[in-house]
Amino acid sequence: MIRQLFIFFLMVIFLSSCLKQSIADAMIADQDPGAKGVATLTYQINGNTVTTTVNGPDDQTSTDYQLICSKEPYLSTNFFLYGLDCLSTTGELTFTFGTALTVGHYSYLGSYGDMFILNYNNQAEYAHDPADSISFNITSYSQEHINGNFSGVLTPMIKAGFPNTYGTPGSVLITNGSFKNVPVFSW
Repeated sequence: MIRQLFIFFLMVIFLSSCLKQSIADAMIADQDPGAKGVATLTYQINGNTVTTTVNGPDDQTSTDYQLICSKEPYLSTNFFLYGLDCLSTTGELTFTFGTALTVGHYSYLGSYGDMFILNYNNQAEYAHDPADSISFNITSYSQEHINGNFSGVLTPMIKAGFPNTYGTPGSVLITNGSFKNVPVFSW
């Protein structure tokens, strides 16, 4: 009987060593969705929900990405621009944070000048009118990944040209925006 238990014990040790991931690591990964390497960005635009999910977000490249925050040098200086970029089935969302990326509040007002924010179903949306704005909050920045939320009021561009033609000011409402586990890359 003791010999059979000893053989059984050896078999358990042998078979568990064949696993790609330890049992403890597998249990931790199951408890923490971020440990699986999933990045998400979701928001509502005039009540329509847009969600982008990226498995293995750290495996994206500068030419093949869906959801990243990029750190790029500005000209030939020690000045950097950080930009959140998301490419989805409905279009694109982009926001430039500026020189420092820290936990905090970032906003852009239409009174600063026209700024492209997103394209939704082939309709470009801008911070254009003085009453337009977009606000992003970075709630955590850890291990080169950011989490946060955002909202805004934008104006649609009807026709590009000189001059551009814009639609009804403030007619595009961005609500319930959030992003999780978005990797920060230096290019």
